[in-house]
Amino acid sequence: MADYKIKCTVKEISNNGECCIGSAKVRLGEEYIIGTRTPNNGMCGRAFHAIHPMALAMRFTERMSWEKEDYIDVICPDACVKYRLTRMS
Repeated sequence: MADYKIKCTVKEISNNGECCIGSAKVRLGEEYIIGTRTPNNGMCGRAFHAIHPMALAMRFTERMSWEKEDYIDVICPDACVKYRLTRMS
């Protein structure tokens, strides 16, 4: 059974392009690793809640039927940050 770590990268911020307007203040290019434990380096809790179902599915499969590329993009609940999820070998 596959058990990948998932790299989650801040790819786009829509408001000013550098820092999100939410309380976590994520910045463009920040990376988080999602594995058996949640990220502990400042990932926004609301964004993690939105990302977690996709990251969990990606962790235990080679490829999901809905994946068009080797990554998926997830938008945060506030609709201002795009996160890119990719499998790590």
